Amino acid sequence: MRSHFNVLAALAALILSGSPPAAADPPGTPVVGISELKLGALYHDVPGLWSGFAAEGAAADANVEVLFVPWASAFGGYLRPALGATVNFNGDTSKAYADLRWEIESDNFFFALGMGAAIHNGELGIVSDDRKALGARVLFHPSTEVGYRFDDGNSVSIFFDHMSNGYTRRDNEGMDTIGLRFGHTFRHLRTDRSPDIGITHFSGLYVGAAAGYQFEGADWFALTASSAETRGFSAAGFAGYNWQSGRAIFGFEADGSAVNDSLAATCVGPNIACFMDVGGLYSVRGRFGWVIGNSMIYGTGGLAIATWDNTAINVATGRQVGSLSATNFGVAVGGGIEHKLTPSFALRAEVMHYGLPGQDLAIQGVDTTTDQFQTTVVRAGVAWYFW
Repeated sequence: MRSHFNVLAALAALILSGSPPAAADPPGTPVVGISELKLGALYHDVPGLWSGFAAEGAAADANVEVLFVPWASAFGGYLRPALGATVNFNGDTSKAYADLRWEIESDNFFFALGMGAAIHNGELGIVSDDRKALGARVLFHPSTEVGYRFDDGNSVSIFFDHMSNGYTRRDNEGMDTIGLRFGHTFRHLRTDRSPDIGITHFSGLYVGAAAGYQFEGADWFALTASSAETRGFSAAGFAGYNWQSGRAIFGFEADGSAVNDSLAATCVGPNIACFMDVGGLYSVRGRFGWVIGNSMIYGTGGLAIATWDNTAINVATGRQVGSLSATNFGVAVGGGIEHKLTPSFALRAEVMHYGLPGQDLAIQGVDTTTDQFQTTVVRAGVAWYFW
C-alpha cells in the first residue's frame, strides 16, 4: 500500500511540473484542471475527537492534496473535487482519499466541508493494542477546513478529517487527524452560476412513508465474538426540509421505524445465551442532493438512534444472569433517488444503513459483553411536498 502513496506523490509532482498550457489558453489556466495545491502536517490518530480515543503512536503525518477547478455554484459557495493522501512515517496507518468539497469565502476567509471515500493500509480487525481496527479497506471520509487566503494566492488553514466505516462492519474504531495546511492557488476559484430556469424544485417541507426489505444483525463481544442475523419487511415514516440553490439541495430529514425484532446467540461460553429485543429505530440526518431533470439523486448521513433490551440467560438453569435496557446512538448513512411526478408528489427509492454500538452488559459470575446492532434496508416510498 505504501508504494501506492509514493506513486500518487510522484504523479502529483509530474502534473504540477508538466509543460505549460498552450498559448491559446487563458493566463493561469492550470494543468488538467487543478486549481490549488495544499501541503500540511497533521496530528495522527488524535484522542478525544470523533473516534473517541487514540491507539496508534502520536506523530506528525504529511498531507498533500490537489483541488480541482469548481464545477458548480451552490448556497453562496462552490463545489469542487479533491484528491489527497496522508502519509504516516512510523509504519502506522496512511490513507489516500477522494472528496467532493463545498467551500465558501468572505473577505479572504474560507470555510469548507467535504465528504468522500478513503482507502488505507491499516488493520481491519483487532491485532494489537497499538493499531486501530478500521473494519473495511474503503471508509467514509468527512472533513472540514477553515482558513485565510492571502492576496498572492497563498493560504493557511486548520484542517480536520475523520475516517470510519459507519458501523457497516463489526470493527469500527475510526481515526481522526487535525493540523495546519498551507495552500497555493493557481487560478481564481469562482465559477459562473448556472441559471435556475427549468430546474425542478425540491425545496420546502415534506413528509412521506416507505416500505422495503431489511437485513438485521447483532454482535456480542466478550472473550469471543458471537452474532445473530434476521431479515424481513420494514416500514418507516419520514419528514424533512430542503433548501435549494440552483441544482444543489441541502436539507435535514428525520425518520422512524417501529421495529419489534428479537435476535439471539450464544455469547459468553456454551451455556450463556444473549438476547437483543429492538423496540424502535430512528435517525436524524443531513441530506445533499443534485437535481437532474425531474429527479434528485442524494446522499444522506447523520445520527442513528435505537432502543433495545439486552438480556443474558443461563441455558442450563434457565435463570436470567444479566439485563440492560438502553437508548443507543450510532451512524445512519445511505443514498437514493426521488422523482417528482407533480410539483407536490414524488416517488422515492433508497438504501439506508443504520449501525449502533450498545453498552456493556455484566453477566453474573462470567464476564462482560458489549453488543452492537446493524441493519440495512432497501425501500421505496412516496413523499408529499408542501408549497
